[in-house]
Amino acid sequence: MKGLVAFVIVWYSGVLAVPSAEAATMLDPKDINVLMADRAKRDGTLDVTVWGKPEGRAWVQNWRRPEDFFQWVVDSPDEAPYEVSVLAHGTAGAQAEIAGEMSRLTFRLPKGWDKLALPEPFLLPKGRSTVTVRLLKPDDAKLKSLELVCVPARADIQRRIRELRAPTQWLREARYGVMFQWGAWGYPQHGPAKPWPKMIDDFDVDVFARMVEDTGAGYVIWSVTWRTYHFAAPIKAIDQILPGRTSTRDLIGELADALSKRGIKLMLYYHEGHPDKEWWERNWDRADPDRKEKFVNNLCAVLTEVGRRYGAKVAGWFFDDGMLFYPAPFERITRAAKAGYAARLVSYNSWVLPRLTDFQEVFMGEGFGGSAATAVDGDGIFPEGPQRGLFAHGMLILDGPDWGIFRPDTRISRPAFTPEQAVGLVSRAAERGQTLSFNLLMYEDGSVSPESLAVLRAVREAVRGTAPWRATGK
Repeated sequence: MKGLVAFVIVWYSGVLAVPSAEAATMLDPKDINVLMADRAKRDGTLDVTVWGKPEGRAWVQNWRRPEDFFQWVVDSPDEAPYEVSVLAHGTAGAQAEIAGEMSRLTFRLPKGWDKLALPEPFLLPKGRSTVTVRLLKPDDAKLKSLELVCVPARADIQRRIRELRAPTQWLREARYGVMFQWGAWGYPQHGPAKPWPKMIDDFDVDVFARMVEDTGAGYVIWSVTWRTYHFAAPIKAIDQILPGRTSTRDLIGELADALSKRGIKLMLYYHEGHPDKEWWERNWDRADPDRKEKFVNNLCAVLTEVGRRYGAKVAGWFFDDGMLFYPAPFERITRAAKAGYAARLVSYNSWVLPRLTDFQEVFMGEGFGGSAATAVDGDGIFPEGPQRGLFAHGMLILDGPDWGIFRPDTRISRPAFTPEQAVGLVSRAAERGQTLSFNLLMYEDGSVSPESLAVLRAVREAVRGTAPWRATGK
């Protein structure tokens, strides 16, 4: 989550060199092609924002004047029409245009972030050409990217998306769950932390499962990585990348079994590990951040092994920092994430941005506490807007001061919501088929705030009554 590292915005300015022949983007007529705003030739007043690290490319901002422009060189194997989606943020809703040698389309910028699918196709010639985007009227806009899909390929891509997507009915019926960012980075209430993997070996799974059952939660989201990349299970793919980052005890499997006995599902939160310098050096090509083969290959190897190991015991994955993934072969990553269990749900955190891929089912919803965007008594799927097609899920910090405990002598804050407020949030979201996850801080010994537990018990009584929670839907 974004409490993970300090949020840093760095500005880069200056007119970029005219793209050379080597800088042309080769378009794949069978896949989704991404033109990143920070890789375009552009006017010097347009600033690139960088989140956290240079590889955390966010967007280009200060797009204000009609003379400001973005331009890419593309290479199409054939003359063909392409559907264009624009990931942009506008303030005044001004008009903009996309222009090339054979087409010129106008569109109105959204107010706020959105992913706009232009209603008409954009015709590209065979071979090399330029694609230029500019404002027609002043605004204070931001641009993340353009996505180009060859029109004849659209139906097949949509078919692949449909085939990969799993039902979200059980998550809608759960109404609420709990989340824990607990792991090797953690600390006791006072004093030094245990060395890895002593905190894993000492963790009392049964006590934890009984505590979760007492909250009435329908599921647990458990962080397998976060501030550091240490995975609480014997995963060979991780050992091959960097030895010493796994545990002999299969805590993930034990958690899944203990929760399953109580009718509670387990989903996993995954951080790709950039705060952990030693791990990140084994996964990311800093010399060329556009080359993600090593990162993707390692990620897919880990996900495939984990998925096959646990099968239906792991009901979902929540991947943080989608901006760092994007652009990426999301279809391949999602297939790896579903290894061993096709019904496993997948979510990529887009933070304030619109959805970064349709090869997922669930909106991660950092800070989302429900909205009127879905129908009353509906399926909880966003029918339109930035997260169109995704299940409306939200993640909320219940106590804090952060998403997890990673400093010594951390004092857990009072709950951010009163029992009445938490009941209201869950009830209003559930009316529209939406589901909320409450993040609790947990000390090294598995203890949590009694005040936070009291809030969740109030939610349980209001939402569940006296009946124990049991997942029934798919």
